Amino acid sequence: MSNNVEILPQYSTKTFCDMWEKLSDFTGDYSTIMANLDAGGTISLTSTNLSTIYYLLYSRYGNNPIANFDEEQWKYKMMTVIFMYAETWLKKLSIQSTLRGLTEADLLTGAKQIYNHAYNPSSTPSTDTLTEITYINDQNTASHKRAKLEAYSILWNLLHTNATEEFLAKFKSCFKLVVRPERPVIYITEEEEIEDANI
Repeated sequence: MSNNVEILPQYSTKTFCDMWEKLSDFTGDYSTIMANLDAGGTISLTSTNLSTIYYLLYSRYGNNPIANFDEEQWKYKMMTVIFMYAETWLKKLSIQSTLRGLTEADLLTGAKQIYNHAYNPSSTPSTDTLTEITYINDQNTASHKRAKLEAYSILWNLLHTNATEEFLAKFKSCFKLVVRPERPVIYITEEEEIEDANI
């Protein structure tokens, strides 16, 4: 006779997957809660953005128990993190994409400085703004070229930071830090069921 044993971890709170079993659950709560958090409409995430965020959270925290006993408060806590950091994260991804697309010529090009000088200009230059006068007598320029190692070192440092890892870490406080079940593990074998039936 085979013994089928079912062992499930037991936590005192639900997991991420219990709270948002599917994408539509997540996006529905997003719409409802953001109407309260962001009444001014300062944040605008597309359905594609929300889908990406949901599946990234699912992959990282799917089976993690939530930190709050109050489930509604937990949802607001999660959406607050999205409100605070999601658009910055998306901008960083866009910048990293641009950086990855730079050619070697782009990387080697350094700063360019232009120095203009005007003798007896017809207009008086302003001293409290950055407005330039339109007349010059001479101009000097200085163009800098980076060494290849320096250029790639700068690019490496810019790309070395993982924007998505930083974003997902912001949600860490929304989940319990314990790694073991908080309730005793309960399991039943077929043999025990048969013995109970014969009593």
